[in-house]
Amino acid sequence: MPKPSASSRLPSDERRDRILDAALKVFAERGFHGATTRELAKAASVSEALMFRHFPTKEDLYSALQSHCCQAKASEKAEMLGKLEDSTASLVLLVHYMMAKMLRPAASVPEAEQALHRLLANSIIEDGHFARGFMERVGREFIQKLESCHAAAVKAGDALASPVQGVVGAWFVQHFAAMLMLNEMPGNPVVVLDADRPAQVEQAVWFALQGLGLRQEVIRQHYHPQAFALLMS
Repeated sequence: MPKPSASSRLPSDERRDRILDAALKVFAERGFHGATTRELAKAASVSEALMFRHFPTKEDLYSALQSHCCQAKASEKAEMLGKLEDSTASLVLLVHYMMAKMLRPAASVPEAEQALHRLLANSIIEDGHFARGFMERVGREFIQKLESCHAAAVKAGDALASPVQGVVGAWFVQHFAAMLMLNEMPGNPVVVLDADRPAQVEQAVWFALQGLGLRQEVIRQHYHPQAFALLMS
């Protein structure tokens, strides 16, 4: 009589997480509509019947994956950033943090995080369902923090009042950072920027902060890219 497989002996929660981790890679490569339940089960080394016991439909698996990825993204560092005082200094730090993360070379990004980025890109190309829910849950807190820090900078006279609404400006900064990440995603950048990596981060930060209306002298006062790079490492 054949012995039960390793996956069949796993606790239910651990097996569920294994299915979700495998599904992330399949959905990232194939998209929601391109991924079949057979491929999803095979990637997780389980039968379709066992997979359906945890996730009755592909839609259920996709929705659970969204929650799974959101929890994984709620890192300790992101939580610490959320506790920063609403201020100009915090705004500068938040923007640097975002640009530095998005401008990492693809080879230095963990495999699971690369898969998540591809999944988000595929979702936007398809119907946007996964990306929409992910950004609503993960992006909301970061964007709100960025907006409140920007409001504090305007109140302090460090940033010019602008016709661009605070939350819109915050999302524009996020979109800019996301496009920088997409440029790096193939491994060989789509557009090769004529600057080394630290210079790219620094210029991206300046571009974003000036777009938010911060005065140049204020940016120089609060932005210390070399020191920030040490803190982020």
